[in-house]
Amino acid sequence: MKRLFSGTRALVLFIFRRDRIRIPAWVLGIVGFTVACVPLFYNMFGDPQELRMMGAMMENPAMIAMVGPPFGLDDYHMGAMYANFMLVIMALAAGAMNIFLVTRHTRQDEELGRLELVRSLPVGRLSNLMATLLVAVKINFVMAALIGLGMAAFGIAGIDLRGALVFGAAMGAAGLVFAAVTAVFCQLSSNNRTASGMSLLFLMLAYMLRAVGDVSVEALSLISPLGLTSQAQAFVENVLWPIWVLLGAFAVLAILALVLAKTRDLGQGMVAARPGRRHGGRLLRGPLGLALRLSKTTILIWGFVLVLFGVMYGSVMNEMDTFIASSEWLQEMFAAGAMDGLSYTEQFMGLLMIIMSVVATIPVVSLMLRLRGEESHGFLEQVYSGSVSRYQMFGAYFGIAFLGSILFQLLTILSFWGTASMVMDPAPAFWDQLLAALNYLPAIWVLLGLAALLIGFFPKKSGLAYGYLGLSFFVVYMGSLAGFPEWTLRISPFGNIPRLPLEEQNFVVLGILTGIAFVLIVLGFVGYRRRDVVSGS
Repeated sequence: MKRLFSGTRALVLFIFRRDRIRIPAWVLGIVGFTVACVPLFYNMFGDPQELRMMGAMMENPAMIAMVGPPFGLDDYHMGAMYANFMLVIMALAAGAMNIFLVTRHTRQDEELGRLELVRSLPVGRLSNLMATLLVAVKINFVMAALIGLGMAAFGIAGIDLRGALVFGAAMGAAGLVFAAVTAVFCQLSSNNRTASGMSLLFLMLAYMLRAVGDVSVEALSLISPLGLTSQAQAFVENVLWPIWVLLGAFAVLAILALVLAKTRDLGQGMVAARPGRRHGGRLLRGPLGLALRLSKTTILIWGFVLVLFGVMYGSVMNEMDTFIASSEWLQEMFAAGAMDGLSYTEQFMGLLMIIMSVVATIPVVSLMLRLRGEESHGFLEQVYSGSVSRYQMFGAYFGIAFLGSILFQLLTILSFWGTASMVMDPAPAFWDQLLAALNYLPAIWVLLGLAALLIGFFPKKSGLAYGYLGLSFFVVYMGSLAGFPEWTLRISPFGNIPRLPLEEQNFVVLGILTGIAFVLIVLGFVGYRRRDVVSGS
């Protein structure tokens, strides 16, 4: 055992050194958002009458499928309402963080040959995997503690320290389960793309099992990590057995991953990769076909996620008028639109459209930044050794991301409108919803142009595109609800887009944003053509 795990402590420190920016950004982002929403929810629904109406709304099957079953309805207070709304959603974010952490430091490092260099040193066969799991334990523990202390610090009635710590512990335990599941998938699959895809699909499957189980078959909810998370009943009963079950599942899955890692060969998976064709198809003869083949998994997974996202929000549209009418704060927020003859639901759709558009921008940026990933891993050296220009390769990834921006918006709005039409009477006008969604394409293109610019001139800082996207989400989501000054919304390109049908169309603004996106993209092309491919200088 000592021989298998020797050097684990050094590798733990090495992982923290490598991810000295990435890990704090993830943890502080999740903690900050979770804690910052506490006073926001208190301002929105702090009145006892509003809480009672919210409790009644939470019994709607669509809301249960979306956020989980309500607890403590007999005495529905702020803590119960907040856990009901936020716990499952934030556990999803914690799961994503753990998936990316484990795949990055196990299967990806192995695929790129980094682990082979590490294993040439006096370290154990299982040291790297054990170090990754230990890092996951530490960051989830810190995240849980910070969430518990941060939420309780506001001193709001119903949000006590014990309940807040249970809330954080349930999130952290769920995150650890997804870390261990990802570790198992990394042993089964032979490449990082497959391992990441299987892990993210498991995350979505866990959410769907919880949704079905919470509405009808409870057993399905109990076998889902996210379903067990909501069963902790934070701020109500503060039940601990679901957390212990999750931690036990993490231990079992972690041991399974270590056993599989001990028996398989380095660079291989327990499930052999399917042999490819003897000769590549016609599609792979050019840069566009190659880029599309490498981006296929991202497109499929995010397409599924965005469809699910649209269905989730569309399924609760019939409750929006009741939801907003239950809060004087929300009524004041939508008072201006009501004076113009717009219903609360129509106004809420305008707010919702901007949030869905920001989420749909994530895969667009990801598809563009994949070019930088292939470059930093050294794969593009082989491509450029042939008769392929940098313009062609850059244009291939840009073209996929550009078309993806349209595709993802269409998938989101079609799933949203289709679901809303089944639960609303009368159904929302299709063309109004479609135009409202396509209206945000120039803002998405600005983020795409920023990613292109960073790849062209500052490739080592290309991750800043995600940072600006995160800032955009914060200002449009929190700013709209919390009433931030108008200038803060203008920081993001999404905050400058007219919200149809709440506001009048402004083609000048759309034209300016499109022009900015065009300039950024052209500069990205020029910069990528001129700089060195390997060093990024």
